[in-house]
Amino acid sequence: MAKKSDIKKLKSKMEKNFTFSWVRFIIFALLVVAIGCTYLVKEPIEKFVADVLDIDVVTTEHGTVISSGDLQVHFIDVGQGDSIAIRFPDDKTMIIDAGDSGAHDTLIPYLNDVFFENDTQREFDYALVTHSDEDHCGSMDEVYEEFQINCSIRPYQYSTSSEYEESANTYDALEVNTITYANYITAVELENDYADDRDIQYASAGLTITSDDATNAYLMEFLTPNEKYYSDSNDYSPIILLEYQGISMLFTGDASEGQNEELLSLISTNSTLADRLDRITVYKAEHHGSAEKGCNELDLLRAINPEYVVISCGLDNTYGHPDQEFLDNLATVNVNPENIYRTDLNQNIIFGVSATDASLNILSDIAVDPEASAGSGTSVDPAVILYYSWWILAGILVVICFILCFYNYGYKKRNKQKES
Repeated sequence: MAKKSDIKKLKSKMEKNFTFSWVRFIIFALLVVAIGCTYLVKEPIEKFVADVLDIDVVTTEHGTVISSGDLQVHFIDVGQGDSIAIRFPDDKTMIIDAGDSGAHDTLIPYLNDVFFENDTQREFDYALVTHSDEDHCGSMDEVYEEFQINCSIRPYQYSTSSEYEESANTYDALEVNTITYANYITAVELENDYADDRDIQYASAGLTITSDDATNAYLMEFLTPNEKYYSDSNDYSPIILLEYQGISMLFTGDASEGQNEELLSLISTNSTLADRLDRITVYKAEHHGSAEKGCNELDLLRAINPEYVVISCGLDNTYGHPDQEFLDNLATVNVNPENIYRTDLNQNIIFGVSATDASLNILSDIAVDPEASAGSGTSVDPAVILYYSWWILAGILVVICFILCFYNYGYKKRNKQKES
């Protein structure tokens, strides 16, 4: 325990080194207010710092390098599951999957605090569940409870446990008896006026989402599924192509062999589609980076030739995702290890496409050593982590201003004069 004499000495030293006066305080307060006002232009400030430092991957607070009016795609870290939130250039919004039933504790705050940070309306124009697995639909009922959903896109899978499901399995679709999927179906039905509401659609090939603004057009097209019955639940996952400003993104859910065969068949018979899919900018890896059941196979990767890859998986998950075989496949098709992003390592990841110059901006919570990203390790290299958000820049300036305003510069000089 510190002695009273020691505390007095420390207090005396502080008083000698720092001097308070109302004039100094007023000057300091004015400087703090001026620094605070720069919050209004924090995006240009942070973009300037990014340009000066020549940084492509920014580890800073969410959204500071993604401007309003840009295409924003958020790959949200929900552990061992999937959840993607999209803000289109015309301000329409979409959520694809919602992680497992425990993911709402992180998902809902992220959507409120990050995705809808500057959006008071807080509604999704589209909510898609790719298939009935718990790690994709588990928290979607919570999303429906928290936000207005204008259009629900559901899989053809039939819930035997929801009282709101149609009385008969009209399409002879795969039947699902889980309570989690039933809760999702119930949420969909209660959100709409009646069971056959036109705002409930089924995920199937040919479904499109397009821009209302022809001058800033985008196209989101469901390429699969082409059937209404699959024996494997994962094969209900649609493969979806999003195109904007020359940038293309492929969303896959847990699609595996069945969906890949459908897609490769389309590519082989449709040269126009083959050209559109060649050199995909961002590929959301199938089934959390699995290499089983035909997921992420070489034939598919060679056909789409992805530039960036996003893998949604949980840290140290029991499945061993992503599989080393898949990572090896990425190396085979020459995907740069620096272009592989993983929610287990990078946490939340945002891809933004600028509406003004079509540039691609990428943000992640953590920047990871490419060797760790390309392999099975989970180590993070502190040397590649750079924080330069407005808050940190402003904080540094406030500290500097405090020292400039209150430090007693003449104290040491006077002491030296006394000693001499």
